[in-house]
Amino acid sequence: MKKALISLAAVVVIILAIIGGLVIGEQRAKVALESDVADYLHGCDIDPESIDVHGRPYLVYAAKHTADLSYVDITPDDGTNKDQILVHHLVDGHADRLTRFITFDYPSSQVRPVKNPDDSYTEAAILDGEKVTFSAQMAGNRLDVLADGHRLTDLALPQAAEVKNVAAGDDGVMVEVEYAATDCR
Repeated sequence: MKKALISLAAVVVIILAIIGGLVIGEQRAKVALESDVADYLHGCDIDPESIDVHGRPYLVYAAKHTADLSYVDITPDDGTNKDQILVHHLVDGHADRLTRFITFDYPSSQVRPVKNPDDSYTEAAILDGEKVTFSAQMAGNRLDVLADGHRLTDLALPQAAEVKNVAAGDDGVMVEVEYAATDCR
């Protein structure tokens, strides 16, 4: 009986050691992937505030030097309240796509977004009782946000991009841009 208990205890210790090793390895792999994303973005002149790498198990992705999808928060500039970049499929320092979502402050505190019947946001909002339609355009590496065709604000981006979508949300005017080049080095 004593030998059976010793054998059982040994098996339990081995299993716990394997599980502990996997947990530690998974955490280290996540940190390595976050570091890869940070290094890539530094080459794009973008300083990340926080990085959330998606795709598990991290050990498998880290072994392939691949971060499938990463959400990166960056410090918002003046006039913005949220700035996030999605890095799509980063492999060995090269991303398939860089998409950036910037939320600009409204020019007024009395705002009510106009929504579609399915409760999705449109490009319009009611500001101080009047309907205003927002848009955005790129000129080189400058992003201009317009309210009824008049410049509301602008922002310098590290490189040229294309405006994909504009929506008037609860927190501000959300502008989605996609960078033209993904090789930042």
